Amino acid sequence: MRVTLEIREDAFRTPKTPEQVAEEMRQAAAVFWVARGDVAPDAVKDITLAAPVELSAPAEKEMAPRGTGSASGTEVGRPKDFKAFLLSMPDVGDDSLFERPLDYGREVDLCDT
Repeated sequence: MRVTLEIREDAFRTPKTPEQVAEEMRQAAAVFWVARGDVAPDAVKDITLAAPVELSAPAEKEMAPRGTGSASGTEVGRPKDFKAFLLSMPDVGDDSLFERPLDYGREVDLCDT
């Protein structure tokens, strides 16, 4: 079974490599499943073993959104900065589709007359 998670890199207090995150997630999942009774305790070793190389990390081109390149647009992979990434995204609609409707709330009478 293959599970993919997207976690912001700045969510961690100390930087972690994808391999470290994968290892910790396998350990946490094993403990959780054993505690719930979903997995037998002797199956933990199979869960926490590192995945084969071909399954451990997808290629960089798979991780980048389709049709995006680097900030220069010539290199394959992720853009160099966040602004370049946002600019490389396709246009998905008019801005009015994403605007919040104007809502002043309900009228409340604050006087007891």
